[in-house]
Amino acid sequence: MVNKRETIFRVRFLEKHQGEAIEALVRQIEPSNLPGLVCLSHFVFKDATKRIILPEEEAASRRFRQTQSLHIPYHNILFVEELIEEPTDVHQLPFLRNITLESEHDDR
Repeated sequence: MVNKRETIFRVRFLEKHQGEAIEALVRQIEPSNLPGLVCLSHFVFKDATKRIILPEEEAASRRFRQTQSLHIPYHNILFVEELIEEPTDVHQLPFLRNITLESEHDDR
């Protein structure tokens, strides 16, 4: 069984005034106390080190960094994906690996 702290939910939803869908990573999804709404809480931001800036994550970070919980209508949710949190090893990313290999060849 997966530890509850290791589970992350990727939620894609629409906001009334946004032209495109918004994606957020959260640790908790539950029915809201407000009728017809779902509550997203415990927001997760993957790259706190800022070694790699991903546009989608940067937008989510700016939008939800100070948010404790978000109550949205059920019908605004496009999908919920349950993920298992895995540490990100930036050295394993293909574009960084190529740069590292090239710099090692230059040193010889």
